[in-house]
Amino acid sequence: MTLFQSFQPMAAIATTPTAMRALTPLWQSGVLSLWVPANLQIEDAGKPIQRYQGSLKEVLPTLWHSHRSLVFGLALGATVRLIAPLLQDKATDPAVVLVDATGQWVVSLCGGHQGGADRLTWAIAQALNATPIVTGGSHALDLLGVDVLGVPFGWQRGSGDWAGVSAAVARGEPVQVIQEAGCDLWQQTLPADHPFTFGFPDFPQSPPSPPKPVSGLALCSAVSQQQRIVPKHSGILACCGWELAVNGGLPAA
Repeated sequence: MTLFQSFQPMAAIATTPTAMRALTPLWQSGVLSLWVPANLQIEDAGKPIQRYQGSLKEVLPTLWHSHRSLVFGLALGATVRLIAPLLQDKATDPAVVLVDATGQWVVSLCGGHQGGADRLTWAIAQALNATPIVTGGSHALDLLGVDVLGVPFGWQRGSGDWAGVSAAVARGEPVQVIQEAGCDLWQQTLPADHPFTFGFPDFPQSPPSPPKPVSGLALCSAVSQQQRIVPKHSGILACCGWELAVNGGLPAA
């Protein structure tokens, strides 16, 4: 149950008896509610099941806005078509995970970083003894997503070009990291071939030629300090930052 606490409330959706069987271990453990069509013929499982009337397309908007994570026991294509009209912002959309009908594969479909779908995929795969499928660029590089980097430390995500910096990381391009405060333990867990360069770069006041463009990540006590950290002539094309608390960005005791 502990693995799933941060994803509550969580709902699973099954439209066939086969999909319901694949999701039953999660449902029986009490970590999620199970939704099935009202006309689905199933045996008495001893636990309450949520039955919806009409089509799943009609009921899904209610589940979408009332749950933090959704687990679909449907085909991948059908799930994509169902959730496509509901997607608004990856910062607020629920995590979406798919479990195949055999219960052998768990796919992180949407909201991998900010929604937590990647972490939820691993947790469900562990619970079902299944194989997780996570396709994010940072995952392939064995890196944390820059847009969730400060979450374990209680940092607040500031403004900036998060998509630009995340894309630079995924492409393996150099990213200048300037950390003025907060816990730096995350730096010790990076793979040897990570794309980050730490510290203040030596920017000449009047560079003889434009520097090689890089992206930047600032971790400072006020994100507004990015204007001082990143001079206009630095060649940094995209910058974003985590805003740390006055206590150094460490989580409260």
